Amino acid sequence: MKRLLLGFGIAAAAAYALRDFFATPQPMPSWDTTDNDPEDLSQDLAQRAREAEGAEGAAETSAS
Repeated sequence: MKRLLLGFGIAAAAAYALRDFFATPQPMPSWDTTDNDPEDLSQDLAQRAREAEGAEGAAETSAS
């Protein structure tokens, strides 16, 4: 019984190691393509929302 459990443990460890070895690397996040750049805190989020809302309102009035 001990050999059986040891065999399952070794097989599970080998499968995990092989899966980790052959897996594709996870992509690293790029701050250039996201909207939440920590270095760009000079602009208030509420102000950005107001500007976007104003842009939508202007687009709706020009379309009518």
